[in-house]
Amino acid sequence: MDLEFIREVSRAAGPYATVYMDVSHETEDAEHALRLRWQELRSALEAQGADLSTLAALEDAVLGGPRVVGRAGRVLVAGSGVVLLDRVLAEPPDPPSASWASVPDLLPMLLDLPEPMTAVVVRVDKNGGEILLADPSDPGTDPEAVEDVTSARHPLHKVRGGGWKHLKMQHTVENTWRSNVSELAERVDRHVSEAGARLVVLAGETQSRKLLLDNLGERAARYAVEIEHSGAPSGAGDEELAAAVDRAARDASSRERHAVLEHVAQVAGRPDGAFAQGIGPVLVAMRAEQVDTLLLDGGIERDGTAWIAANPTHVALDREELEAMGARSLHRVPVDAALLRAAAGSGASFQPLGGGRTGLVGRPVEDGVAAVLRWPPSPSR
Repeated sequence: MDLEFIREVSRAAGPYATVYMDVSHETEDAEHALRLRWQELRSALEAQGADLSTLAALEDAVLGGPRVVGRAGRVLVAGSGVVLLDRVLAEPPDPPSASWASVPDLLPMLLDLPEPMTAVVVRVDKNGGEILLADPSDPGTDPEAVEDVTSARHPLHKVRGGGWKHLKMQHTVENTWRSNVSELAERVDRHVSEAGARLVVLAGETQSRKLLLDNLGERAARYAVEIEHSGAPSGAGDEELAAAVDRAARDASSRERHAVLEHVAQVAGRPDGAFAQGIGPVLVAMRAEQVDTLLLDGGIERDGTAWIAANPTHVALDREELEAMGARSLHRVPVDAALLRAAAGSGASFQPLGGGRTGLVGRPVEDGVAAVLRWPPSPSR
């Protein structure tokens, strides 16, 4: 999982309010129930010392924001009167919680949140097609149209008959169709690059889908999947398309996570592998900005704490270790929070080894903490 979306939260000055709440909207008294749930969580934050401006910002977001139909959860992170993170969860948290601390409590969200994954969606036919962007990790949102690539070239329909004139007409139709789809492929490649998309969903007429796939650049083709969908224009069948994109995103995320776990099993099994496990060795690797992927088992309780500093990668079990480095603004925080903050701050990714609703369980590791490294550890360690 790319942690870019929590990087700014990790860099901003704390303290933070982190709220996990049930925002289900499936009964007649749902609005009243939401207000009661929020008041209980607000009281918990007040008792922990949260400032009024942060509480007001959270209240505006909770009570003034859009409603999700059906069962849902929500996680919000705020500080200094600003909501820094606001995400919908597929299920209500169990239990709900509200904390006021030096760093946000993000592990429960990362265990349950769908992989943040921008998807480029294409409805294609022989005239060209429509390009849409989707965020499958944001429940309740439909793909949004960003470009209509429709050709004005004619003709686009083959005619019946014989003779060389009719044959020439058929070749013209074929060439026009191929030109239309080729132009669409170029636009798709651009959107994939600009959006950093890791999923390209191809919907619409079957032959045009196949031709588009053949014309995509290497990156877009690597992430492309075809779905059986009519390719109806915006305003018709969007719910069906959104559901199909969501399924494709879940499949893509599952493939990525299984690939990471397979890689972990390989590097962990080699004596010279670029792998570390246990809280202490992983903290050492974090300070060296050596971690490529942080691995945490969400099913294991880690009650320990670690020291952090202004620089997210300055983390250690002992305060003296950071003081010797000249680190400043030291705080003692839960070890999971320290590890995630360091991972986000150093550009590392995250992979759960267990816990949450992913259904994936990796190999057991010491303390339920491990890391795939950017280079092997030195022999002296």
